[in-house]
Amino acid sequence: MLLFIPSIINEDWSRFNALVTVLVVLYACVFVSVLIDLFFGVKRAKRLKIARTSFGYRRTITKLTSYFGLMLMLTIADVAASVILKMPYFTVIGAIGIVIVEAKSVYENLKQEEKSVEEVQKALLKLFENKEEIKSLISFLNSQNQVNHDTKRITQ
Repeated sequence: MLLFIPSIINEDWSRFNALVTVLVVLYACVFVSVLIDLFFGVKRAKRLKIARTSFGYRRTITKLTSYFGLMLMLTIADVAASVILKMPYFTVIGAIGIVIVEAKSVYENLKQEEKSVEEVQKALLKLFENKEEIKSLISFLNSQNQVNHDTKRITQ
């Protein structure tokens, strides 16, 4: 497995193993950060009684595929740069960026829970303030529904 050219050329296997270990840890950090985001997303959906569908889970798989594709490209850049650089700096920077994005997503999930509760409370308060308007709207919609139903019977 050709990862870091100088380590292989010089047969410095302990350095090579250390570099591979760094890469494995970076890839694991990205994977774990996506799992944490998935956990908090599902937790938020359960709490807000939002249906959890395969679409959401597929988005997680798509996200992992994209992230690992990016990480592979950065690792390839590190292989090319390993002639000059001593560490996989591109992959490190990419992994840190991905973990920050996932941390922001977790934070937004947590904030959205609080926001949703506030929005529901505000909506309920507005409903109770405008109950006469709601009653008249419901009456109007029921009368329109009756007119449409009567029209259908006449045309058939």
